[in-house]
Amino acid sequence: RWVFLINVPIGAVLIAVAVLSLAGARTRRREPLDLAGAVTGTAGLAALIYGIMQSVDHGWTSAPVLGPAVAGVLLLVVFTVVEARFATQPIMPMRLFRVRGVAVGSGMLLLFGGIAIAMWYFSSLFLQNVLGFSALEAGLGQTPAAVMFMVIARWAAALLPRTGVRALVLAGSACFLAGFGWLAQAHAGSGYVTGVLGPTLLVAVGIGLTFPTLMAAATADAPEDAAGIVGGLAQTANQVGGSAGLAVLATAAGATAATEPAGGPAALAAGYDLVFLMAAGLGLAIALVSLLLPRHGHD
Repeated sequence: RWVFLINVPIGAVLIAVAVLSLAGARTRRREPLDLAGAVTGTAGLAALIYGIMQSVDHGWTSAPVLGPAVAGVLLLVVFTVVEARFATQPIMPMRLFRVRGVAVGSGMLLLFGGIAIAMWYFSSLFLQNVLGFSALEAGLGQTPAAVMFMVIARWAAALLPRTGVRALVLAGSACFLAGFGWLAQAHAGSGYVTGVLGPTLLVAVGIGLTFPTLMAAATADAPEDAAGIVGGLAQTANQVGGSAGLAVLATAAGATAATEPAGGPAALAAGYDLVFLMAAGLGLAIALVSLLLPRHGHD
């Protein structure tokens, strides 16, 4: 519970800072709130993800799974219609998806959300639940990969104008395939250095090469008057991909672990290994989708 409570004072400070620093940015014109879009979009995603997560305890064709999932899909269809036809100031203007870079870049960020979850969340679970690390030890165990990500991301941002988007995305995807493929070989008897540290460093290189590049790809061709909206859309795609990815990957891991007769850390390791293989598949999907990007300069 403290993981959530610790954010309360941080949020309070941010609200106070925003009130003081953004006071001069107020305008007399008030834009209408897209309440219908906000409600249908949020409710649709929540229902769909809830339905997917129910498949851990129920069959895919059972009412607890199909009911929320179908409701979620229908709500998302309504959301699309509202945004395209009825909203005067839509939170997600559908016209932006006619821009190829925005559509393809957002799609890749959606896939990337699942990769980030597999890397940071499930590798932490592997360290704790399979190798027996404490929460603090698991955090320290992931620190080298976090540092690697920051270093490579800065380097990739400087390299992007010379290489173009596609080369960096393909290189990052190769790191995902190799790193997650290596990580999927880990088991209860693996050591930290060869079983986790090595592959997570490789995946971190892929994240550093890919994430800033995908953000640039998704926003490069945005109309000037919609630059802020496109930036928000890119962030939303990444967050939605992470939420949906968590639901799917956790479901797959739980279902696989439940079928293992040995139980215990060995069963959990089998579930996490499937997650890492699925993440490698997401890396391959990102590489294939990147071929649809419009060509700019070195691309």
